[in-house]
Amino acid sequence: MIAGLEPRVIFSIIFLAALAAFLWYDRNQIQRVSILFYRRTKHGIDLIDRIAKKSPRFWNIYGWAGVATGLISMPAILFLAGSGIANLFSNPSAGGGPALIAPGLSGETTFQSGISFIPVEYWLISIMVLMVVHEFSHGIVARAQDFELNSVGWLIMGVIPGAFVEPKGENMLPGGDEDMEEVKENGGMWDQGTWTQRLKVLCAGSFANYVTAAVFFLLATATVMGTTMTVESGYIGIQTQPSEQGLQYQAVEGFPAYEAGMRNGTLQSINGTEVSSVEDLRNFSNNLKPNQTLQIETSEGDFTVETIEYEYREFKASVLPYAAGMLWFISLLNMVAYLNFVVGFFNMLPAKPLDGGQVVDAFLERFYPDGRGLLNYWSLLVWLLLLGSLALGISVSVL
Repeated sequence: MIAGLEPRVIFSIIFLAALAAFLWYDRNQIQRVSILFYRRTKHGIDLIDRIAKKSPRFWNIYGWAGVATGLISMPAILFLAGSGIANLFSNPSAGGGPALIAPGLSGETTFQSGISFIPVEYWLISIMVLMVVHEFSHGIVARAQDFELNSVGWLIMGVIPGAFVEPKGENMLPGGDEDMEEVKENGGMWDQGTWTQRLKVLCAGSFANYVTAAVFFLLATATVMGTTMTVESGYIGIQTQPSEQGLQYQAVEGFPAYEAGMRNGTLQSINGTEVSSVEDLRNFSNNLKPNQTLQIETSEGDFTVETIEYEYREFKASVLPYAAGMLWFISLLNMVAYLNFVVGFFNMLPAKPLDGGQVVDAFLERFYPDGRGLLNYWSLLVWLLLLGSLALGISVSVL
């Protein structure tokens, strides 16, 4: 441990150093435009093709399921984003507008207008998972619909990792080697095939994020359910398990009980209420709130402890020594689920270049071609409002 540095600061330094070393090592294959680094490759296309062709009926149903959820998501995200922006501009101090989700160096997640922070390792893992499943879903459904792929690859915008699947005849990123006449002929994003095939490809990315969110949420729930019995009272930071002497506890470093001087012992009472079993502590914790002052009698002595805003959890005795790591793992699963849903949902906002905007473009191309130009002006307006609300939210949070 480096003196004076928090573990997440050290993690961030190591990650940035490793990222810089990787970019230098692979520099001959990497293209760069300003702070955007990316690499195209043909590797992975064969895998996408094999997956798509192995069960075409399944991927066709999958594609239509994506269209259904996408068409529901589009008006929903438009309403929520519009309401949030309107509320923010009408009453900035109340907050509630859109927010960027950025990596933070503390162990706490902070949600606020303009910009929200989550622990840096949660952010990094979540972004990598959601980008990979999003882009591979686009690619698999595209191949199932007989779209041609030009390349796959990874990108880094500043320090933000990402992935992409590039369709044939389109330069999604600068510097492609496609014939520009072919690009001009095929037009916009994912313009191969029929308009219904295009809808399935466009909606597949966010649908994959929804499915991934559900899977990780179920994993988190199963992990919690599979590790229940021994109580950890997170409001004060103690881990407990029953014994012949009573309810033994161990104070967790950095939490109120530890700061008050508690280490290891047996609980006797809290605020005059006898606590001698798991059930006693569970019942007492159900009524706790943050910032309450507790008088705790233990075999170590008497302590005054103030509660914090934290979750009550339970674990099996067999995993008690690993409770801190278990909490971290469960929180990670929940964060991957949350960000997959939020980013996938936002991606269906009907404004280009988001997938929701491309879906609108596909409908316009089929039913009202003259309206495609209006979509560009609409998209510009949406982004101006979003950026304005982000700037306002950040300024309110700072002030």
